[in-house]
Amino acid sequence: MTKVRIVGGGLAGVLAALEAHRLGARDIELHERMGELGGALAPKVVNGVELRDRWAGFGGRDDPARRLLEWHGATFDDLELTCGSVSPCPRGEPVAAKGFAGPVLTPRDPGFGRLVGDSLADRLRVYPDDVRGPLARYCRWRLGVWLDEAHASAALPLGIDQVRFAGARLEEAAPTIALPREGFAGLFTQAQRALEGLGVRLHFQSLASPHELLEADDAVTVWASPPTPLFAAFGKAPPRLIGEPTASYVLEARGGPTPPMLLQSFTAWGSLFRLSLYPSRGQNLLLAECVGEVSDADLRREIHDLAAEFGGDTLKLGETLGVFVQTRWEIPSVDGMRKLGALRSALAQAHGPAFVPGAWEAVDPVERFRRISRGLAAALADDLPVAQVAA
Repeated sequence: MTKVRIVGGGLAGVLAALEAHRLGARDIELHERMGELGGALAPKVVNGVELRDRWAGFGGRDDPARRLLEWHGATFDDLELTCGSVSPCPRGEPVAAKGFAGPVLTPRDPGFGRLVGDSLADRLRVYPDDVRGPLARYCRWRLGVWLDEAHASAALPLGIDQVRFAGARLEEAAPTIALPREGFAGLFTQAQRALEGLGVRLHFQSLASPHELLEADDAVTVWASPPTPLFAAFGKAPPRLIGEPTASYVLEARGGPTPPMLLQSFTAWGSLFRLSLYPSRGQNLLLAECVGEVSDADLRREIHDLAAEFGGDTLKLGETLGVFVQTRWEIPSVDGMRKLGALRSALAQAHGPAFVPGAWEAVDPVERFRRISRGLAAALADDLPVAQVAA
């Protein structure tokens, strides 16, 4: 089989198509249910300005996804990221940390336990009580579910995968982030040109049938979309999903810190949990991500309160350009991880390496790409003259 069929035109699907071609495949098709590439990262563009509903960026030059995109014409700017966080302090004002976007807490005894169990609640139990309490309140504020329902890997999308203790030395050098030079809309436009130039057949507004794909034996299939339809195809109950209600607001911004900027609040107060500043078409836009809808006056007050701790005293907010109210499905559940493992085993037994599952369990985007790359290399190794796993 030298044909590769990809389901999903988000970043994972685009990378899968480029990687399949790099590994030697020349008969590649990609199915996307929407009318454009990009998936969750496709921004709304108004008068040439990108209105993004979530924080996103790429890593440094060793980021394999970035390297693959650059090989096909994408350009990135390496920028110093202004980052910080505000965390609750049980004995006074919140702790503001500069140069670190995770929680910084003040335990009486900084001893650690051992991780036993799969849930987010289990992960939090490794910390002392006066650290676990604030973290648990923050997670419940974000998710609104029992924390034993969420998988331990939810710590990464929640921003608590790294926890520092007050008084510990934080990173002095500003971290570096790579942003697409032409924005995310420009990135996916360039990716489409690259795919078309490679001969990849793009099928937009295409709802690929799991039954038809699973019955076909003429191609390697990469399922780079959410796996929910596959459970029904195998007669399995779908997993319990954790929805995160979110309201994102994009505002004009003048003054304040130099973009890109990323600030996070772990206080579980008000509505704002993440604030970011990014450039688009010569102007700076501010993205405020909240746990739910909030009035304009309260939103602006919370933005100024958070930004003031990080050089935002001169920040001036202009017009609100976009509002996005949605439920995100990025938080892995314990039930979901278990059922995904069973689904992956069933797919492997029925189809072997000819079916490459998306890296559904991987929360880290670099790990997602590497898993898909390894799956493609295994599927194509016996059929193509050259097959190399991405570094």
